Amino acid sequence: QHGRERTARAAACFASLHRYNMPAHIRAAQQAIQAAKGHVHLKGSSMDKITSVVIPMGFTVAALGLLTKGLDDLSWGKNRKEGF
Repeated sequence: QHGRERTARAAACFASLHRYNMPAHIRAAQQAIQAAKGHVHLKGSSMDKITSVVIPMGFTVAALGLLTKGLDDLSWGKNRKEGF
């Protein structure tokens, strides 16, 4: 039951896109992506590893470094402002 409703909603949504004069190659790509099951990866290059592994790891390392420095400063009383 839900599958038919979802398909009907998707067809109605896609039909409404025809009003915007979408180019045929974009419409074909959109249909292919929407018809795919599971995860869709738009790129396919080695840049995926940089964007999905290296950058988050860099943020994690930086955050842990700042956290460690902050805890060290708190425990030893370093970098205190005057009057606090």
